[in-house]
Amino acid sequence: MDNPMKRAHLVMIMPLAIASALGGCSATETSPGQPGVAGSTTTGSGGAGGAAVGGATASGTATGGATASGTAMGGATASGTAMGGTTARATATGGAAMGGTTARATATGGAAMGGTTARATATGGAAMGGTTARATATGGAATGGAAMGGAGSAIGGAATGGSGTGSPGTGTSSLSAGCGKAPTIASSTYNNGNPISITAANRQRRYILSVPANYDNTKPYKLVIAWHQLDGNDKQMYQQNYYWLKDIADAASSTIFVAPNGEKNGTPCTGTGNGESGCGWPDSSGSNVALGDAVVAQIEENFCIDKNKIFANGWSYGGSMTFRTACSRPLDGTGTWGVRAVAIYNGAEQLSSGGCKPSKAVAFYASHGTNDTVLSYDGGISMAQTYGKLNGCTWVTPTKATGNHVCTSQTGCAAGYPDEFCSYVGPHTPDPPREGGQRWQPQEVWKFFSQF
Repeated sequence: MDNPMKRAHLVMIMPLAIASALGGCSATETSPGQPGVAGSTTTGSGGAGGAAVGGATASGTATGGATASGTAMGGATASGTAMGGTTARATATGGAAMGGTTARATATGGAAMGGTTARATATGGAAMGGTTARATATGGAATGGAAMGGAGSAIGGAATGGSGTGSPGTGTSSLSAGCGKAPTIASSTYNNGNPISITAANRQRRYILSVPANYDNTKPYKLVIAWHQLDGNDKQMYQQNYYWLKDIADAASSTIFVAPNGEKNGTPCTGTGNGESGCGWPDSSGSNVALGDAVVAQIEENFCIDKNKIFANGWSYGGSMTFRTACSRPLDGTGTWGVRAVAIYNGAEQLSSGGCKPSKAVAFYASHGTNDTVLSYDGGISMAQTYGKLNGCTWVTPTKATGNHVCTSQTGCAAGYPDEFCSYVGPHTPDPPREGGQRWQPQEVWKFFSQF
């Protein structure tokens, strides 16, 4: 291990300079030792809540909001029920709208039910589409809406499918292609620390995969990417339970974890031990962003993933690659996937940047040790400030720890885009000094990720 004092000032892009600056960044270098606004996940056309239901019931009937005063046939009533006939358009405000065979049904504040070829839209209530209907629901809680498909199949929430033979709604969905089908990745290749081979940017790369023991392909899971540090590798991430997040019971049961493997001297790392000298994430060509693309695509194709709940985390060089991921693959970006939030431990912006300049908001967590002599504490704050501004926060310098760790959550951030920085008294490590005999950082990170 290099002398950290010889590495404190070397935060550069060039691979040789990186190796010099981070030569001591192995996971064995350990010391003894607030919620924002929930995002939305729903199926059908999806919305900010409510229930979007696609499918047909055996009786062809559905129940909606109660009527307060009378019924309008084929028309509208201010606070009752509107029912459209064969070719009618039915609109109700404050009650229920039911469309017939070719009807369009719209309800504001109640329930909208479309028939066989209907379009059903509800604002503030529930939208139920028929066999070929499009169902859209907006309003209600930001999370927790139930998505129900026909024939008892349902994905995305508390699912009770209709008794008919319909299918889920046809609108934009946050669910991956792997939902509802068996994976083609052999079960013998994951949950055992063995690398899976994958092609990315025309090169053979690899990653390690962990899937919850009771995986259910009708339930959407979170996806967490763990980028390892310099001199680390995918096997080390597996042995550390992906920066110890998988030690948390809720994370282990609700999340699929992946650990991509790095490169050195322009070629993929191939070591079989716990870590590999020189293995990191120089990414001036974008080859490691391409690796992330390939891994996420393969996981989404084979497993049921909520694409609005993909996260990345990493320490040191891995923290820099996490920053690059947020920059190149934000959730609202132009890529085929994006991260909802990231967590960076003692990282630096420049190492894996590849010239990428952050321009999109990403929920951001970072931590840094006040005694870090490898990558500067102020550099860690600078990364948090970059995303604090992108996230619309009113930036204040985070409190610097003098005893136990101190986490500062910025205020005024855009809904769903918090920015948090945790300071601790300690060195360059992914495993800060424990408090009360317990690791605190995995708990902080999981709390941060779980708010979405």
